[in-house]
Amino acid sequence: MATETQTKPSPAKETFHFINDPAEAINDALVGLTYLKPSLSYNREYKTVYRNDLPNFTRDHVTTIGFAGGGHEPMFGGFVGHNFLSAYVSGNVFASPTAAQIFEAIKMCQPEGSKSMGTLIVCGNYTGDILNAGLAITRAQAAGYKVHFTPVGDDVAVGRKKGGKVGRRGLSGHLVALKGACALAQRGESLERVAEVMEYVAGNVGTIGVAFDRVALPNATITDLQTLPPATIELGMGAHGEPGLQQISPVPSPESLTSQMLDLILDISDKDRAFIPFSASSHPSADNEVVMLLNSLGSTSDGVLARFAELANAELEKRGFKSEDEWVWHYNLATASGQRRGYESGTGARVVG
Repeated sequence: MATETQTKPSPAKETFHFINDPAEAINDALVGLTYLKPSLSYNREYKTVYRNDLPNFTRDHVTTIGFAGGGHEPMFGGFVGHNFLSAYVSGNVFASPTAAQIFEAIKMCQPEGSKSMGTLIVCGNYTGDILNAGLAITRAQAAGYKVHFTPVGDDVAVGRKKGGKVGRRGLSGHLVALKGACALAQRGESLERVAEVMEYVAGNVGTIGVAFDRVALPNATITDLQTLPPATIELGMGAHGEPGLQQISPVPSPESLTSQMLDLILDISDKDRAFIPFSASSHPSADNEVVMLLNSLGSTSDGVLARFAELANAELEKRGFKSEDEWVWHYNLATASGQRRGYESGTGARVVG
């Protein structure tokens, strides 16, 4: 005689997101962006946000394209517009846009082909992004389009030994470089000049992150994530929840954590991570001017960011550095990148030669 058995349903898992349909999350976000910024338009087929004035702008300006996986909003979609990006191409959540999407964006930015002034394309240093960009750019150049490509790797948590030929992950250093490069494009500078500034700043920026927990993805099936123990932070965690340098418990004071993060960016004696060629870690001789960027991935309040900005600025001054500019903002919001129960702070520095 068969025995009927009952299995208890698995407990519902928290998703940490208000979304309509996971498959449409990117389209919903980017369509909504055009309502918030009426100066933008959205091409749904290729998941591309672009300036409304793009047809006129391309006639006598270098155009700029940023692309990335979705879920990092407002990066790059929120930075399309006057004095910034010409267009943004989005992939699915944490997935690169396809080569076809990127190629279509290039064509959109250069409607006159070889007569156009050219296009700067920027992305974070991730394998899928690099491969798809390479395919798109090879195809575009063969068709006569002028393109310069700059992948940005600024995460000092990934040292030279670990990064190998792949290099560092891209975090928020793009924004420091793009702000200058896109302003030059708006002024009518050449592709060579715009690319020169982009390459210089991208080559002199370092970022480090910290978080209390990993990201929760807004897809239909929530995968089990390796969460951190209570009262623990992970130093060097990536924007997608990639492993960091170390887990620290108990949680250090904000002052101590700020100092430790700046050590990883500024210490020129750390040969594995001394990516910015300062003349000295403390009281550099002639290259002490920096730009500082603090970035939340969604879970940090403005008050906490402001406190970290104050601490970082004081620590920089103590070491003999002068912060020429400070950016404190939620560059990446919590659609997918928000670190649950936590914060992720990044500091970008550049040498003013």
